[in-house]
Amino acid sequence: MLKPVKELPPVYAPAGGVSIKKTSDIAQMLVWSIVLPLIVIAAALLIPRPDLSGGNFNFAAGNLFGWLGGILLVTVVMLVVHEGLHGLVFWLATGEAPRFEFKWYYASASPGEWYLPRRQFMLATLLPLVAITIIGLALLPFIGGQWRYLLILLVVFNASGAAGDLVVALRLAQLPPETLTRDSGAEVRFYAPPGGG
Repeated sequence: MLKPVKELPPVYAPAGGVSIKKTSDIAQMLVWSIVLPLIVIAAALLIPRPDLSGGNFNFAAGNLFGWLGGILLVTVVMLVVHEGLHGLVFWLATGEAPRFEFKWYYASASPGEWYLPRRQFMLATLLPLVAITIIGLALLPFIGGQWRYLLILLVVFNASGAAGDLVVALRLAQLPPETLTRDSGAEVRFYAPPGGG
């Protein structure tokens, strides 16, 4: 079984990648940033609403700042948990602290100078989408009122934010099992041996 390495084996060659600086990659991410939330919303609508008090959705002017604060809180929690889950897998795989980067247009966790095997990188890439979606939807039957809407927002924001992760996972799934991946935050590069697979 392959292990993370800091030096690329000499027989490995570039095998593509995903970058937020590449227009075609951004276009795919934008599509998935719409499709994934729609799937999550459809799933959330199928989950029965609990019979709890305070279930009315109130847009009264007095609650506007409360809702805006709630949306801001959901966004911050989602970013921290999402990137934290990426970072947790990177840390467990390499034994070193991951690198976190937060900019106004994206947030990222990366394993630094490490090249990760396909299986470990796939786990790191998909864990936030899968875990937050499953846990969030599983909690919905037990949460009512405005907390329910904030939880749905958290799961929807996370799904939208995982669009780039899904693009990376779909590309990586097409490459040989021996593929190594290097994540620099804004760009993910794949490397494979000749004739791998």
